[in-house]
Amino acid sequence: MYSYDGIEALAAGFFAVFGIIMLFALAALVLMIISLWKILEKGNKPGWGALIPFYNLYLLCDMTGVNPWWVAIFASIFVAPIILAAIPFIGFIGILALEAAIIYFQVLLSVSLARSLNKETEFAFGIVYLPIVFLPILAFSNKANYVGKNPMKDLLFDNLKENNNSNVNEAQYTENTKYCPACGNKMDIDTKYCPKCGKEL
Repeated sequence: MYSYDGIEALAAGFFAVFGIIMLFALAALVLMIISLWKILEKGNKPGWGALIPFYNLYLLCDMTGVNPWWVAIFASIFVAPIILAAIPFIGFIGILALEAAIIYFQVLLSVSLARSLNKETEFAFGIVYLPIVFLPILAFSNKANYVGKNPMKDLLFDNLKENNNSNVNEAQYTENTKYCPACGNKMDIDTKYCPKCGKEL
């Protein structure tokens, strides 16, 4: 039979461990918000947007060139499974399709973010699997400068554009322009000095 003192010590130990875990989680959350704030500012977006769920994703999409309709698809994960779960079999397939779309969106946004901040595509895997390390690198590294919208090819929305014949040849538009790494100003590809801040390119 357990003594009252033993149970009290066990509970105290549990709450101490739980408190330490919560402290680390809070520190990680603060670090992620600060990192996202700095990343948004690098892309000439309002840093305070990092504090608002879904709006921060919209700003990242706008900054990197990813279609912002992905934010609506991502937000649907909080509602759609409840509705789909009520439909036998088809609902299960719908939930799996939604989960696959969310994973794809994470990869799409991570690759586009890495490329827009002058990093290799492989850097995006770090953003997906270990954001607590790789987002601060993007935020605080002097080499991670904003070079303009450089999105990964979007298998869903790019194909829809092509099918609707409304593609404005964005690839050619991107090839003929570049962005200043210091201030983000858009200019012709042949420009030697940024007309806005004067930085040599």
